Order: sequence, then structure tokens, then C-alpha cells
Amino acid sequence: MEKVKKDNEQRNSVCNWKERMLKLAGQTGNYFLKIYFIILVAVYPFYMKDGYREIGAVKYFFFRRISILVIGIIVPFILIIFLCSRKTQGNKKKSILKNCRRTSITDLFAYGYLLTVLISYLLTDFRSEAFWGADGWYMGMVSQLLFVLIYFMFSGYFRWDNDMLYLVLGSSGLVFLLGILNRYSIYPIPIPVKAPEFISTLGNINWFCGYWSVFAPLGIMFYWNSRDGWQRFAAGVFVVICFVSGMTQGSRSAYLALIGIFALLFYLSFRENQKMYRFLEICGLFAISGQIARLLRYLPGFTMNYEDKLGSIFTDTGLTLYIGAVIFVLYILFHYLAEHKGCMISRYSILRRCAMVMIAMILLAYIFLTIVNTCISGGIAGLADKQAFLFNDKWGNSRGITWICGLLAYRNMTPLQKLVGVGPDCFAEYIYEIPELTERIYMAFGDSRLTNAHNEWITILVNLGALGVIFYVGFFVSAFIRFLKKAPEKTVLYLYAVSIWAYMVHNIVSFQQVLNTPFVFLIIGIGEGILKGSQTENDKW
Repeated sequence: MEKVKKDNEQRNSVCNWKERMLKLAGQTGNYFLKIYFIILVAVYPFYMKDGYREIGAVKYFFFRRISILVIGIIVPFILIIFLCSRKTQGNKKKSILKNCRRTSITDLFAYGYLLTVLISYLLTDFRSEAFWGADGWYMGMVSQLLFVLIYFMFSGYFRWDNDMLYLVLGSSGLVFLLGILNRYSIYPIPIPVKAPEFISTLGNINWFCGYWSVFAPLGIMFYWNSRDGWQRFAAGVFVVICFVSGMTQGSRSAYLALIGIFALLFYLSFRENQKMYRFLEICGLFAISGQIARLLRYLPGFTMNYEDKLGSIFTDTGLTLYIGAVIFVLYILFHYLAEHKGCMISRYSILRRCAMVMIAMILLAYIFLTIVNTCISGGIAGLADKQAFLFNDKWGNSRGITWICGLLAYRNMTPLQKLVGVGPDCFAEYIYEIPELTERIYMAFGDSRLTNAHNEWITILVNLGALGVIFYVGFFVSAFIRFLKKAPEKTVLYLYAVSIWAYMVHNIVSFQQVLNTPFVFLIIGIGEGILKGSQTENDKW
């Protein structure tokens, strides 16, 4: 009897020791992840070494050093957590089954993507290029592994607090504000080697847009989801800054992201009257932002230094005044119907379905007309000379040639390469080995080197093959769908879902880079952790 008692005491002592170690390792690991989170969202965007000179490489090396350092620190604590959380032999089978149930479909896609990256690297003919990535871009194997590790670290071991969102919005809002000032030739931060195509502390306008597509939706959705009071006011200011920076930065890809955001917001806002009010208010803030951007053109010392035709339509004409007037009328009408007629927007979801069907039909009609206008001799009357309806090398601001060359390169691959690609970030290495594509690219871009297809999924198709596309797309789409499904219960997930959506829409015409992809993997990781139910106590504002 005494022996049994001693055995029990010893077993309890071991269990208590393991619990203490488990708690200490978890707290310490989370502490370092919080530091890493703060560095990524509040320091990294502003880090510059010599102005805009080689800023892409400077940003990348900063990201890589910090990430590898933190991962090196965190891994021992993860091992301690793993070892201390193991069950006794009798409960081992049950523990394994429990862990399997906690492995989500998004986790499985991440594992598949990780494995594909490794296989693609091992089989590539461009081993040195594939390891770090193309010069200036650095989206090779190392970066891809870091992205996936960021996802798993933050989904499994990071404790999210909604107060952290204020840090994210504050830092990104400052980035956007600097972008606005730079566009109007004002530089609060002295920056050598100024050029209109560089903006804020991020560099090229395309890089700025990539960052914008991830963080602008967070503020927009924060407003959409906020209560009355200071939160709503502060979120409204952020949204205006977002819209003004998006309209003035100079790249048209921001408008594609905006269309995606507004379409999804419209769809979600039919759930309740309050959400539809917020949607109409956001539309109104967009109109106000256009006129603010217009007013800034006439202030002393403010000189627009980068003109874009589409941006000028919104910031140098009365278009947004008319949009604002229409939104105001719709808002008043909806308010009257809701307050005096008992109108509940959720009863009219048929309008949402009709709008989505209409959008789909317009998109399909555009694709059909473009194909027919491109393929038939002489084109369609009235459209034959419209570049937007001719899918050739010049289509979409020369996106036509980058997409075509990417798809032709894939067609040229061996069966094994079609499965796992030519190697991480080896798009340029492979495509310039095909003489006819090299000549075609040279005719379009001269000596400028084409390192990606300016379409994320086509680029991954070349770099990582069909398997890479399946796992990568599955990773994003599964996270987006699962976040939206659970968002009514954990409302912060609305922010992450729309951010994922905007990133995907934006990258139809853009690419992975160190100022957008690490952040979207971070956001998916945090959202996944919240979804599994262990990372936040206050899910509603």
C-alpha cells in the first residue's frame, strides 16, 4: 500500500514538474513571439539603411536575420512544450487522435506547400538561385520556409490580444500617411535618392501596394465592425488615410484590391442593418477621401509628383462628389425604411445574390468578348481597337506578355517539372533559357529582367509546379472560408478574412515580396490560432 502511495506521489510530482515547465516554456515562447510581432509590424516597415538605394535587399536581409534569430530562440521552447505535453503510454493513442483532430485543413495545405518547396529545391537545376531566390526579390526556398514557419509559430504558440490591433493600425496608418505626403512632394523623413516611383518607407509603388493590400482591409473592417465612440472615429480617420493613399500612390493594382474589398463587404453587410449602415458609411468615406486628395493638390507646397490616369479620375475631378451624393441619398433612404417601415436588410438577401450574379455575368462577358475579339480576324466591331479587349503582349499594362510567357514556360517543362516546378524563385533562370521567350521579353522590357509573371499563381506554377499551386491556393482559400464561417462568433476573424481576400485579389496582377507575403502568413497564423479557440479572451469590441 505504501509503495502504491509513493508511486502515486512520484507520478504526481513528475506531472506537476511537467506542468510548470510547460507553462514556463509557453509564456517565454509567447514573450519572444510578441517581441517578434512588434518588430515586424512596427519597426520593419520603417527600416531603411540608405534611403531607397537597394531598399528591397535591405528590407529582406533585415527580415531574414530577425526571423532566423527568433526561430532559433523559439524552437527549444517548442520542443519543451512538445515533450512536456506528451501523455502517458496508456493514453498515447488518445493523445495522437486528439492532435490529429486539432490539425486543420489549412495546416495540411501548409505542410503540403512546405514539402513541395523542399522537393522542388532538391530537384531544381538552379540550386544556388533556388536557395536564396532571385537577386533583389529573394523569394527562394529560405523565404518560403520562413513564411510557413511564421504561420505555424503564430497559429500554435502566440497569444493574441485585440489591443495589439491598435499597434498594427497605428504603424500601418503612419506608413500610409507618409505615402500621401511623399506623393505630394513632402518628405518629413529626409530620404536620399528621391524618385516619384518610390513612396513612403517601403520603396517601389508596387511594393507599397502589396503592403497596402494586406493592412488597409484591417482598418476598413475594423470600422465596419466597431461600435460607436472613439473606436469608430479613430477607425474612420484610418479608413480615410487608407483611401487617400490608395488613390494617390500611382499603381492601378490598388483599385483591383478595392473592388474586391467593396464586393465582399457588400456581400457581408446583408447580415444585419448595422453592417449595412457601416458599409454605406465606408462608401461615403471613399467619396470624401477623393475630394480630400483633390483639395491637397491646391494647398501651398503640395505638388503631385506622380500622375496616374485612373488615380486622377478620382482625385482631380468631381466624380467622387457625385458618388458621395448617391451614397448620401441611399443612406437616408435606408435609414427611413429601417426606422419607419421596419425594414430588415437580412430579408432582402435576394438583392445580394442578384448583385453577385450580375458581377459574375459582367466578368464572364468581359472574358468572352476579349477571347472572341482577340481570336477572330478583324475583331468585334467597336472593340477591335480597344486594348482592354485584346489579350496580347500589351494587355493590362503589359501583364499580357508576363502571363503568356509564364504559361508558355510551363508548357515547355518536363512532366516532373510540371508537377513540382523548376525551383523556388527560379522563374527568370528558367524562362531566359528559352530563346523565343527571351526575345519576346526583350522586345517588351529591354534589359529589365523579368523575375515573375506579375500573377502570383502563374509564378508559383512555374516555380513550384501544379502541386505548389494546389497547396498554396488551398492554404489561402481554406483559411479565408474558415475564417468567414466563424467570424460571427469571433468577430476579429472578419478582419483577417478580408485581408486574405484583398491579398489574393491584388496578387492576380502582382507578386510575392518581403513587404506583403510575410504579413499575410502572419495574419493567417494568428487567425488560425484564434479559430482553434485558445488565443483570445475578448473576441467582440
